[in-house]
Amino acid sequence: MATGADVVVSPLVQVLLHKLDSSVMSDFGKQWSTREELDDLSAILQLINRMVSSIEDMQIRDPCLPIFLGDLRQFVFKATVTVDNFIYEAHRQSVSGKIEIKEKIESKYLNLISSDKWCHDETERRLQTISSLDKRIKSSSIIDDSEIFGRREMANDVINLLLSDKYDMKKVPVFSIVGIGGIGKTTLAQLIYNDEKVVEHFEVRAWVCVSEESNIIKITRSILESMTKGKWDIENLQPLQCELQTSLSGKRFLLVLDDIWFEDRKTWDAVRVPLNVAAKKGSRIVVTTRTRKVSSIMNSIETIDLEGLPYEDGWQLFKFKAFIDDEIYDTHPNLKRIGENFVKKCKGVALAVKTLGGLLYNELDVNKWTSILESEMWELEGDDEILPALRLSYYHLPTHLKLCFAYCSLSPKDYIFDKKALVRLWMAEGFIACKQVEIMEDLSGKYFDELYYRSFFQKYSGYYGNTFVMHDLMHDLAESISKGLYLRVEEGKSERNGSIISEKAHYISMIDAQPESSMVKELYKYKDLSTLIFFSSSRCDWHIPSDLFEQYRCLLVLDLSGNDGLDSLPDSIGNLKHLCFLNLNYTGIEVLPDSLCSLYNLQTLMLEHCYKLDEIPENIGNLINLQYIEMNKDIKINGINSSSTIEELKDLFYIQGSIFILRLESVEDFEEAKKANLINKHGINELVLHWNNCNYNNKNNNNDNEASVESVLEGLRPSTRLKRLFIHGYGGLSYPTWMMMKQIIMFYDMLTLVELKFCNKCKFLPPLGNLPSLKQLHISSMKKMEYMGKEFYGHSNNNNNNKQLRFQMLEILHLSCMDSLKE
Repeated sequence: MATGADVVVSPLVQVLLHKLDSSVMSDFGKQWSTREELDDLSAILQLINRMVSSIEDMQIRDPCLPIFLGDLRQFVFKATVTVDNFIYEAHRQSVSGKIEIKEKIESKYLNLISSDKWCHDETERRLQTISSLDKRIKSSSIIDDSEIFGRREMANDVINLLLSDKYDMKKVPVFSIVGIGGIGKTTLAQLIYNDEKVVEHFEVRAWVCVSEESNIIKITRSILESMTKGKWDIENLQPLQCELQTSLSGKRFLLVLDDIWFEDRKTWDAVRVPLNVAAKKGSRIVVTTRTRKVSSIMNSIETIDLEGLPYEDGWQLFKFKAFIDDEIYDTHPNLKRIGENFVKKCKGVALAVKTLGGLLYNELDVNKWTSILESEMWELEGDDEILPALRLSYYHLPTHLKLCFAYCSLSPKDYIFDKKALVRLWMAEGFIACKQVEIMEDLSGKYFDELYYRSFFQKYSGYYGNTFVMHDLMHDLAESISKGLYLRVEEGKSERNGSIISEKAHYISMIDAQPESSMVKELYKYKDLSTLIFFSSSRCDWHIPSDLFEQYRCLLVLDLSGNDGLDSLPDSIGNLKHLCFLNLNYTGIEVLPDSLCSLYNLQTLMLEHCYKLDEIPENIGNLINLQYIEMNKDIKINGINSSSTIEELKDLFYIQGSIFILRLESVEDFEEAKKANLINKHGINELVLHWNNCNYNNKNNNNDNEASVESVLEGLRPSTRLKRLFIHGYGGLSYPTWMMMKQIIMFYDMLTLVELKFCNKCKFLPPLGNLPSLKQLHISSMKKMEYMGKEFYGHSNNNNNNKQLRFQMLEILHLSCMDSLKE
């Protein structure tokens, strides 16, 4: 079976074929007279795709294949750069408004396409050889197993131990859950942690996942953050311990330390000091670990040895994951027989049972079940760390999910994934082949959900939002199948993935990189880099070398988040014309260069917690593919002030999420407001419209031209997909037509929240009662508001309409500071 390279080749080929089929490439192929060459490239890519699919389907073992596939991967990356150059040129000409007819493309583009013949001939030869081979499927022996449906009784036993008075002592008692990876230690701890009796008994609960590389400071900070539900940037141990001691003083707490690896008693003794000092009688610590040595080092009062599930519990879990309902396996006895064998083969490991069950969900093809059961991957040697069941689950993933999963090997173990951020990375990398942006986002989310359902991700039980983690075994699997493709470099540690990676690496992540470290200097080796991500568990302080961006003309993803010392970006960032994802969150950035606005392919720009950044360039509207821009609300967009106009928003068709438009007093009339083109920005789900020139503490309003203000709000008509609307400081007497009776019913049925604030000249309210999905309504500081009559509820003179239910979904109604209200 081919390994590594085929993971990347097949999905990237599909994405590239999608690009070649786009309208942009079709138009420019004709304009530059290269349609024939591009068609030839498409034919080769389809041939490559057929060959790689055959390799996967036939489980071929050929020591020469990885080398050949690696060459194909390089070809596909170079072809992708060529096509991206075409697309960038198309976007550049679209922004500039100048169409340049080129008789001859740069020679480097043509050289790539004209070198197809070797790739075509060699691929065809390999495909013919593969087609002549028989499938190599061997039967394998059956071994007993089980999983997680039967843990409730054990959880109750442990809970009784935790709540018992007999373990009260000066030091906080430790209870250890010990078992092999994937057996269900974390699940058992979660059952305990979330039990109603436990929640009621302990005043404070905290859950900390302790990574393999954690030190005293990291562990202490993690405990403090989980206990206080806040973020702490303290780097020294003593003040961290003091804060932790203060936070826990006089409180009965439960602390769960999940997945402990360290076997150093001194480390544990240091971590334990503030816990023992602050603990109230009855506090408890629960630890999960793979080794009894850790349990011994931590002086555990009780050690719970977790074994595999009984067969019947494992079978019940498998049925739950694999079958929609009981009728299916009752009517498919062959599937039931094979499924029972799967449960036995998984040897009681819950994660393996769940993963295999998810893989076969609603799959009724007996041949597919049989091929997995009899796969020789159950027999592979040297894979003790990666259960064959997990590896099989990966190889039977749909092609589009394989690349998304392998990509996660760039992250360190125990990394907390934010679903939205990860999905945007996949989109930026080109892993999602889809023409419509809105559909692409939904599709990316579905990709993630598929992996989650198949147990490749687990829901994170901490206090963060929509976040997930990857089980250690799954992370090991991602590393194993992505060797030679992804490079993760960790400061002060030999890199696991990098031993066989050449200087042709395309994806690199750097963990806790320091400014003068050799690992940063090594970056200059990698000429064809498409992804560069920095992960930092603590503050770092270094500047980007001015020539770094000269090196990486093919970068798609750049993540510099967490770098306090980064106060500016060099102008050369404008050279990264293929860049789709730029993350500057939690940096010391003070100014963004104007050259940033020439990144026409940029989809995501992240500027949250950049507290030194006051504004972004006025030509931000040139980023015609921008979908997400995340930033603090007090950052000014120069495009909406006296030096420019609201028209800067016009071409941001793909912008997603929330948008705040401030200082609307500078917008003069309907025509100018309409140029923002909000009605066609279907990705916006939250819109804030804010006028500044209302004196909130004075009954007089500085804006005397009500008609002008009214026309501006009329021109700011949002998309019908809007979910949350905020209007602040509006100085008109009446509301726009799109907020009135028929319009609001017909077009804004997705609105769930409306807030009207400081609209000091309005005497009545629009017919918000007609909004069928409205859940929250906030109205405040409407100084001239006199009545909330039948129009507000959506009633008209038509008796039939009056019978309709108004505010049918409303959950929260907030009314305040309306001094003139009469009814």
